[in-house]
This record gives sequence, structure tokens and C-alpha cells, in this order.
Amino acid sequence: MVADTEYYDRLGVAPTATELEIKKAYRKLAVTHHPDKNRGDETAHAKFTGISEAYQVLSNKDLRAAYDKYGRDKAMPDAGFEDPNEFFSMIFGGDAFEYWIGEISLMKDLTKTMEIAMKDVDLNEEDPEALQKQAETAQAHAQAQAQAQAQAQSGDPSQPTAEKSGATSPLDTPPVYTPTSSTSPEASKPATPAPESSATQARVPLRQAIMDKTDEDHRQQVLADEKARKEKDILTKEQRQKQRDELLAFEKERREIREKRVATLVANLINKVSIWTETDADSDLTKSFEEKIRYEAENLKMESFGIEILHSIGQTYTMKASTYLKSQKFLGIQGFFSRMKDRGTVVKETWNTISSAIDAQVEMENMSKLEEAGGEDWTDEKKMEYERKVTGKILMAAWRGSRFEIQGVLRDVCDRVLYDKTVPHDKRVQRAHALMMIGKIFSEAQRDPDDEAGEGVFESLVAEAARDKEEKKGKRKEERKKSGSGGGFFGHNNSSASADAKAAEASSSSQTKAQ
Repeated sequence: MVADTEYYDRLGVAPTATELEIKKAYRKLAVTHHPDKNRGDETAHAKFTGISEAYQVLSNKDLRAAYDKYGRDKAMPDAGFEDPNEFFSMIFGGDAFEYWIGEISLMKDLTKTMEIAMKDVDLNEEDPEALQKQAETAQAHAQAQAQAQAQAQSGDPSQPTAEKSGATSPLDTPPVYTPTSSTSPEASKPATPAPESSATQARVPLRQAIMDKTDEDHRQQVLADEKARKEKDILTKEQRQKQRDELLAFEKERREIREKRVATLVANLINKVSIWTETDADSDLTKSFEEKIRYEAENLKMESFGIEILHSIGQTYTMKASTYLKSQKFLGIQGFFSRMKDRGTVVKETWNTISSAIDAQVEMENMSKLEEAGGEDWTDEKKMEYERKVTGKILMAAWRGSRFEIQGVLRDVCDRVLYDKTVPHDKRVQRAHALMMIGKIFSEAQRDPDDEAGEGVFESLVAEAARDKEEKKGKRKEERKKSGSGGGFFGHNNSSASADAKAAEASSSSQTKAQ
């Protein structure tokens, strides 16, 4: 008999409810009564807060025991109740998977790489004085060139002319050019009149003398510009080298972090399977082990993208364990084909990840063009619809990239667990069987039929994007059939998005039934 049942009543569970039942009840009610989904309901925030308080107490063993014995007054958290919105994000933020897959680093790595790559651009943008100096230098250089060209074509009226040198007309009496140096052999020769056709040639030395000062300034400016360009080239080379060094350092750091992540996950996985491998592994213990894994899957599937991550883990474990066990048979031929199949899966996942990123980019470009074009057809409703579609494409690309990372890390983890030569062969075979059991349970995880709130907002957007891509692919196949050409990659039938579409249908089927 408990002293108070109010918190149990808020969650709609009995005082004898298990931790998993309490968590499921909280998830369902929290999503249903979340203020963002009930903007017109003034009581939604109060209900949401009450549900959060009830779960914060009942999900804590010590607080729940105190509540059952003494009631609400003796079951207050030491630091008080957490903000209901932050608590909701913390509970269903995906942290529960860290024991199995570690911390996903995709977005963090991309952000850091972009930050390093953009530093050179930022330096130029943050140096307005350098940009102003470059602009002034370019302007002065252009003016000097224009002035020289104008003087070359018509002469400067402000400068001394040929008439002031004693000749009434440059055609009648060409000016005599006397070099300043007497070392020239032509200096002692008398000047002779030039024919009319050479008048222009006779004017060139005078024009050169008139332009001496301007050319000197121009030459100095060119030298200064050349010096500045060389200094800029040196600086650019230094910046590029620094950028390369930073990228190499980050890549080294990233490899070290990944190595630590794999080592931690290897220890976690060995510890997990040792419950079965380090015992007699009879039928009762096997059943108990499977129940424990199944119970853990029930908890994990309620996380953000929980079903999808469980399936990714399960598929990797099953593939790796199956390949190892088949390789132990006669000649290991089946193991060879399993390895080839595994490599084909990696290639397919790589292509799916790249194609999803391309789809997202194309969709964003299409939306940008439509927005620039505007017009009566570009209504607020159509804009919201396109934004939802673009968000779904981006999330699908992010999810596929994350799945690619998860499965890549887990492949390395499984290889170290199964191919560790310091461990006896029989023990490694047992590990493979344990991985097969875990993989099968995780791969079969499904959302509860009565879980109306099971599919989160992000998951539904990804599912929608996957279905949209599958529909487009189906239409293209129909068109190719009508035109008589083969379908798929290199003329063969191919379904790069079918797995995602099926997963999306499975993850949203319960919600569709509920509606």
C-alpha cells in the first residue's frame, strides 16, 4: 500500500508498474500534452509540468521509495524539479545508445572541418585596411596608365612643346635630340633634317623626355605593387600551410578519438556478451540472456530514431557474426561470400549516403529558385510545404550519414571482438553466437501498436522524405519500362532507398493504425 497515488494517476499507471511501463506512459503523455502541440490550450503547460514532475519522482528508485512511503512532501529532488522541456529532451535525446555506439561525431567533424577551411576567408574579410589599400593601389595604377595613354596619343598642353624649342613647326624643322651622355657615338654627328614621313618618329624622343617623371612614378608604383603581390603570395602560402597543418592535426585527433571510441565499445560489448559466454550457456541462461537484451531493446526503441538505430546495430552484428561462423566451416567458402556481401553492403550504404546529400542540395536549390521567382503561385502554404520537404531531405541525409558512421564503427568493434587471437577459438565462436542473438533481437524491434506518439517529428519527416524518394524512383522505373530500357544501376534493378522506405513504413505503421 502506498501513501499517495497522485503521481501514478498523472501517468495513468498502477503503483506496481515497472520502470519500463512508467517510461512508456510518460513518453506518450508528454508528447500528447507538449505545449508546442497544444498552442491554443492554456492548460497544456500545467499538464505537461505535472507529468514531468511525476516522472522525475517515479523514475528515480530512491525518490519513488520515499514517495510510496511518505507521500509528495518527502519525495522532492534535492536540486528541485528540472525544467520540463529540458528534461524531455534529455530523456529522449539518444544518449541511452552511447553504451552501444558511442558518441556520433558526424556533425561535429563537419563543423570543425568547415571552421578550419573558412579561416582564410575570414582573415581577408576581417582586414578592411588591407582591402582598402589594395583598392587604392589598383586605382592609382589605373590612373597612371590612363594618363600615359592620353599623353602618348595627343601630348600634354601643360608641358613644353616643340615650338618652344625653336622650331616653328615640327614638320618644317624637326627638333634635334641631344643625349645627356657624350658616350654615344651619335653625339658628335650633326643633325640632319628628316623627311616629312619621319616627323612622328622624330617626336618620340621628345615625348619620352616629357614623360620621364610620369614613367618613373609609374615604374615605382609597379615595383611597389609587385612587392605587395609577392608579400601577399607569401602570406597566402603561409596561411595555406597553416590550414593544412590544422587539418592534419584535426585528422590525427579525430583518428585518436575514434580509436578510443572503438576500444571503449569493444570493452562494453565483451562485458555484455560475457553474461552468456562466461557461463555454461544452458537453455535457461540463454533464455534469461535473451530476455535481458529484449528488455533493453524495449527501452532503447523509445529514444529518438530508436528503432532505426536498433536495426542498424542488429544488422551489423548479424552480418559480422554470420560471416565469422561461416568462415569456420569447411574451406570457409561461405565465409568468403559473406565477406563479399558485407563489402557490397558498405558500397550500397556509401552510395545511399551520397545520393541523399545530393537530393537535399537539389531540393534546397529548387526552393531557392522558386522563392526568387515568387509570383502568385508561391503562397505561404506552398512555402511551408516545401520547407517541410527540404527539412525531411536534410534530416534523411544526416540520418544516413550517421548510420554509415555507426555501422562503420561497429564493424571495427565486431572484428576486434571476433578476431582477437589472444582469445581461445571456442570463446570467439561463443561470442559470435551471442552477437547473433543480440542482432536478431535488435533487428526485430518494432514500435508498439498502441504507441500513438512513437514516431517523433524528426522520424516522420525522414519517413516522408524516404517515401517521396521511393515514389520518384518507382515512377522512373515505370518510364524506363515503357521506353524499353533496363532499370537501376547499369541496367539492373536497384533499390537504394527501398530499405529506408520499408523502415519508414514500419516505424509509422502503428501511428497510421492509431489514426
